[in-house]
Amino acid sequence: MPDLIVLITLVLDESSAKGNTLDPPVWRKIKVSSSINLELLHDKVIAPVVGWTRNYHTYYFRKGDVYYTQKDSDAADASAWLSPSLMPRGHDKFHGARNGSDPESATLGMLLKDVGDTCIYNYDLGDGWKHRLEMVKVLSEEESDGKIDLIGGEMRCPPEDGDGCEAYQEEILDLYNELKENPKDNKTARKLAKACFERRGAMNVRGSFRPAEFDLLERKLALATALGSRNSTRNSVKTFSMGGFGFAPARIGQITVITKIEDDRFDHMGGFTSCIETVNVKPDPKGGTLCNQCGTPSDLKGCSRCHSAFYCSRECQALHWNAGHKKKCKKEKAAFEKYQDELDRNKADPNRFEIDGGKISQAKYIPGKLRFRVGDKVECMIGPDQWGTGRIVRLLYREPGWPPSKPLAPYQIKLDRKTADRVGIPPQQALIYSDWDDDIKVRKLP
Repeated sequence: MPDLIVLITLVLDESSAKGNTLDPPVWRKIKVSSSINLELLHDKVIAPVVGWTRNYHTYYFRKGDVYYTQKDSDAADASAWLSPSLMPRGHDKFHGARNGSDPESATLGMLLKDVGDTCIYNYDLGDGWKHRLEMVKVLSEEESDGKIDLIGGEMRCPPEDGDGCEAYQEEILDLYNELKENPKDNKTARKLAKACFERRGAMNVRGSFRPAEFDLLERKLALATALGSRNSTRNSVKTFSMGGFGFAPARIGQITVITKIEDDRFDHMGGFTSCIETVNVKPDPKGGTLCNQCGTPSDLKGCSRCHSAFYCSRECQALHWNAGHKKKCKKEKAAFEKYQDELDRNKADPNRFEIDGGKISQAKYIPGKLRFRVGDKVECMIGPDQWGTGRIVRLLYREPGWPPSKPLAPYQIKLDRKTADRVGIPPQQALIYSDWDDDIKVRKLP
């Protein structure tokens, strides 16, 4: 089967019109085998290259009047298939197609056959993040090797749980475009900064949200991580709890993992939420996975030691071994043997629940990637809905008396005389710090 070059673009609706993309366009271009099934395309390719969270929401692909969707997902948005009243605004009436086709039995090549062919991929059936997949090239037999690659892209993935493409256009991208046309419009700059900061806790953000950011290497690494992991479970997707515990129906060959996620919106409740997810420890089915190194779906053989990693060639196995499987193989072998024991006893491990998944920090700033330098003129927040101007005087600053456990502040700022006079501070004492490297707290002036 040939490889395809496919353009993935977020769109406002499901029409085939070329002009219904977000503005500016959010897009990714990938190389992928036409024989990949739609479930794996969703879980191990589109999610990581666009920037969505795996095993969180369900989806459908649509070609004409035929829908391909998970029938066994426990995702909250799956209820949209059952209740048309839960449809978000502008959402197409697809509830009658909930008995659609199996995505694991359909391949991308069945939907996109010729250059210019398109299909719809709708992620999160509650919010409705619609994508158009368009075939832009069919590679020759000589050029086709089955390997998945992210070729390029622009703009950051929208935040999870963000109300869909139309809301994202109106609440974020329209403001972004206005500010781009008039960089000195402080009112629009603050509105955009506030809207972005409100999205800092999204599952696929966990820090500052900047809509124009796109890091090709970061998305390639996310793709490699997804290819090297097991398929998502679907029977118990990510859910959240404030109490640090929850119920997830882990079955034979699965465990329930609880990860603590730092979130400053809940500082009054300890500063963390808990993410509860059931994950597979059993190996993927041989005919339902991808090469752990390159992503090809064909001619796979399992690792002879752990039986849990799959490769299309000795070359891919050697590359993946050196990239990290060498350290994991022994642990994977133990997990496989435990799974076999569960199968033999027809009984799941009673200790499979509430496995510690560690902590995920909220990135208020990245020390090696601070946006500003000493001497930069900035606008900074000096109180609730109050801003002043000044210059950066120190990077990675610590106030006298701060306990060692308190993180450094990314910037210390000296307010200018006009701001100091306005707030009644002597100029020599007009020093403040910003705890975030984010436009809502500190923004470089044009």
